[in-house]
Amino acid sequence: MGKIVKFGAAATSEVTFSRASEAFRLRCRAQNLSPLTCGWYAQILELFSRFLEAQEVALIREVTPDLIRLYLDELRSRNSSGTIARTYGALRCFFGFLAREQLIPQSPFLLVEKPRMEHKLIHPLSLDQARLLLSAPNQKRFIGQRLWTIMVLIMDSGLRLAEVLSLRTDRINFEGNALRVMGKGNKEREVPFGTTSKQALWNYVLRRGKIPGQDLLFVNQYGDRLCRRWVDRAFKLLGEKVGIQGVRVSPHTLRHTFATQYIMNGGDAFSLQHILGHSTLEMVKVYVGLANRDVVLQHQRFSPIDRMGMVPGSKRRVLVR
Repeated sequence: MGKIVKFGAAATSEVTFSRASEAFRLRCRAQNLSPLTCGWYAQILELFSRFLEAQEVALIREVTPDLIRLYLDELRSRNSSGTIARTYGALRCFFGFLAREQLIPQSPFLLVEKPRMEHKLIHPLSLDQARLLLSAPNQKRFIGQRLWTIMVLIMDSGLRLAEVLSLRTDRINFEGNALRVMGKGNKEREVPFGTTSKQALWNYVLRRGKIPGQDLLFVNQYGDRLCRRWVDRAFKLLGEKVGIQGVRVSPHTLRHTFATQYIMNGGDAFSLQHILGHSTLEMVKVYVGLANRDVVLQHQRFSPIDRMGMVPGSKRRVLVR
């Protein structure tokens, strides 16, 4: 059992960053945040703690808006704008907690503006690239069949890799063609899958067999939880093996590919939002834009009237400026 952190009213000005971090970790556990979320907060606080040590700052009250801005600026040289934005959000949550607990007079983040994010274009796989990737695993071996099943499942349902790796055998409804997955924020949702995924899952489950005391669906050779880094690397290596270029080959890219193809095949934005587990439609709008862009490109290639050449009745070609 962890030691309870106590702070007297007169002693709050002397609270160290280490003790404040421990209080925040206790708060995260009390809120029943997922281990992944707790670990994510801990990692960000650890990195910020190293920065403060380099600046010879020990007490939490010594963290100023300028110090935070300096840290965010240092991150910018070696991190994406998305990573910086997530770091900002985590630290703002941390200092907001400290202010509510009256461990500091007010959060320094009240004066620190949120960093602007660079909106980079999402590059999903084309269907030809997806077919190449799905043809790569050697399904005669268990690890190949396991990887192929993960690919099919993400391509068919848009699951996040973390959701795939935490999927349990008793959450698969083969009769109803649906999975119950635990998404971000410990929010459970039902995600449908098609006939190809159904067959893939069924064949994998038969080959996996029963493992005493283990109900995780995807396991390693020792019957333990499958490593996320292993899956990421396996995707990358298979992409290189089949010669996919111009797009990052990863589980998340397959999630983007699913979402884009879902819209292109006639799916609506609201059902896609539920399937993907997004709290708002903002990200879904990106996929709609990608699908519309692809439709325009397809039309430019296959426009019947343009492919006719000189259309009967037209006098001459006009260059529109």
